[in-house]
Amino acid sequence: MAFALSMAFDGAPATQQAMAIPVGDPEGLPVKKRVVERHGIEWTFDRACVVGEFCNGDPWVLGPVRIVAISPQCAVVDGRVVNGSMVDPDPSTEAQGFDSHGYGEGTGDRYVARLNVARDVSKQRPLRLLPGQSLVSVASRKQAKDPPVLRSAAVLTRVAERPAPDAFRPPYVKGDKAVQHRAADLDFRVLRRLRPVGDLPLIEAVAARFERLWLDTAPAWVTRYMHPLENMPDYGRDIGALVGSAGLMLNLDLPKARKRELLVRFVQLGIDNHAKLRAGCRWRGLGGHGHGRKLPILVAGAVLHDEQMLAIGREFVSKPKQAGGDGGYFAEDAETFYVERTGDDEWNWGYGNYTARDEGLPEWGFAHADSPERDDASWEGNPYRRCCTANAWAAQCLTARVMGLVDAWHHPAWFDYVDRYQQVEHTEAWHRSWVDWHAKMWAAYRPNY
Repeated sequence: MAFALSMAFDGAPATQQAMAIPVGDPEGLPVKKRVVERHGIEWTFDRACVVGEFCNGDPWVLGPVRIVAISPQCAVVDGRVVNGSMVDPDPSTEAQGFDSHGYGEGTGDRYVARLNVARDVSKQRPLRLLPGQSLVSVASRKQAKDPPVLRSAAVLTRVAERPAPDAFRPPYVKGDKAVQHRAADLDFRVLRRLRPVGDLPLIEAVAARFERLWLDTAPAWVTRYMHPLENMPDYGRDIGALVGSAGLMLNLDLPKARKRELLVRFVQLGIDNHAKLRAGCRWRGLGGHGHGRKLPILVAGAVLHDEQMLAIGREFVSKPKQAGGDGGYFAEDAETFYVERTGDDEWNWGYGNYTARDEGLPEWGFAHADSPERDDASWEGNPYRRCCTANAWAAQCLTARVMGLVDAWHHPAWFDYVDRYQQVEHTEAWHRSWVDWHAKMWAAYRPNY
């Protein structure tokens, strides 16, 4: 494979000679460009194509489309393939074509070269995009030992016809690519108007954290390695806390105009997560991993009045195989449960040292739905109970309550455990809440819901 080596890591877009000058005018006529850029990723076509943006700012292109360059360029550096691209990533598998060290050094067994469509892209070997396909391209970082391995990521969508100016982008993973929702469909009446309590950031600052593509396509904890540094947090606890911040911000007493940007971006995340879930992705829950993926789907379902999104709680139930379930789907649900009697003088299948006095108790387990043998009734038995799980859940939980999404969430043990967790004495403030103002909002409003 003859890959170029220049600008392999962390480089700015290399295309200088083909400036992206639009052809047309803002009065409804087609805009044509030969180069499209999004967050440091550039795609160059063999000719000027009709292009546009979805309501969240991600680009679309109307075909036929032949891509002759992607920047930063895919390359091999010290035996590592970097800056790859994939068409319609499959979220049901860890196989990927973005970076041969995608899950850290020594993980080349899950890199599949044929999935990397950026290899050798040139005028002589153009990449053709078909209608309904999504091209996800990444920029790798130099280091591959610790997460994240990627610096940035962006998506280009090939459309069959020009979408409405306020259309949401179809999901970037495999599956149905029909443009189904528009920003005009957003029902702001679903959102509440809570008075802010505590030292809150500006809603615009929170919205900025959701501007870029959240690349989150592997059904395992190692997906954190490929959460792009400039796009999203890599760790589940931090994802859960940030999602909770967005949820509460959307329900503050702020003008609709100030909420709009965050709502559009948050709903786009919900649309993407919903597609990943139905395509086979699971965020099973393993200590601090997997959090924050469910709430965006339910919020999107609520403001769009999308019944499929609102049905995920009942369709995808996290339940141990010992209890007749399929394991975990969402970390919040997969790690919380009610202690149940499972046999004569046996509770929780004999795992965790539970007794009759614990029956009915809302509890937490490191990976309960998939590995209940790792449960531990002791609060000191596993540090993840306090460091990286429920301390990032209060804002999500409160958001679901104030928006009336408890039934749609369909896992009461999570809500009851968060209540229990907040009532327990903690030695450190961050043990109670990873984000301080979440705790203040909880104290102010949990009694009302």
